[in-house]
Amino acid sequence: MDKSWIGMPGNTSEYLLGLNQFLDFAFNNGAIGDKIKCPCPKCDFGKWQTRNIVFDHLINKPFPKNYVIWVMHGEMNVFPNSRNTETTQAIPPIENPIELLVNEAFRGLRHGGVDVGLSPVVEEEETLHDSPTLNKKNLFDKCLSGLSDKGMTMILDLLRDAFKFAKIPDSFNEAKKTINKLSLDYIKINACPTDCMLYWEDDVNAETCKYCHTSRWKPEKKSNTDHTPTASKKQKKKQKKNPAKILRHFPLKPRLQRLFMCSKIAEHMRWHAEDDNKDGALRHPRDGEAWKKFDTTFPEFSSDP
Repeated sequence: MDKSWIGMPGNTSEYLLGLNQFLDFAFNNGAIGDKIKCPCPKCDFGKWQTRNIVFDHLINKPFPKNYVIWVMHGEMNVFPNSRNTETTQAIPPIENPIELLVNEAFRGLRHGGVDVGLSPVVEEEETLHDSPTLNKKNLFDKCLSGLSDKGMTMILDLLRDAFKFAKIPDSFNEAKKTINKLSLDYIKINACPTDCMLYWEDDVNAETCKYCHTSRWKPEKKSNTDHTPTASKKQKKKQKKNPAKILRHFPLKPRLQRLFMCSKIAEHMRWHAEDDNKDGALRHPRDGEAWKKFDTTFPEFSSDP
């Protein structure tokens, strides 16, 4: 499909023809009902609009110049085996619940007017050859290290080079801050090495297990530099104690709250209360006796789906 009209003035016949071709494609492949995500600078892929409104917006505002592969409107790039062949394939849109969650939480992951969601797709030639110093070998050469913090930061550097239009965090620490906003973080709780107890609540300051009396901490590393009594005391003060075992607790409440913050997913979360079971068949746990008994036992909880 010819996309040379992108970037032309809105009053030209080429732009008008190309805009109508885009709208035909988008409403055939990327619409939900009678609306698509409007790519104009005002809506910035964050609002669903009808055809007439999208047309008016893109006549009065320029079409995003970097949006040459319409991934938000049903176009999926297919990487060919041959370097000299480029093909694109239009596929029906698949509603990704995780992408919906992220887009509604952050209004999309955008850079330069392009909402890339969780699945940024770019042309191979554009991605790998926009920069003369970047090619496939360079990409693979950057895939070093294990999954340490440093290694994750290197992967983010790789993704930033490969997908220049995407807004990718500068470091692993920045990425973790984003995850915190999604309520996907966890709580570290020290644990007994033999799994007897957790150092939690009343036991948060305990030094040894109250059952097996095992130390909470890893054995301290001995230094061979100086064995004088004074040096040993100073070293013990400076040395940080490391827990022998850590439990990582993933809280349930904030994850459920995050699901309800996405309008599409929230509909499915309330389905058990809002959808009627007309034939009485057991097709969901809510149709079982245990669920019904729980609802009658805790009416205040069950009254709010």
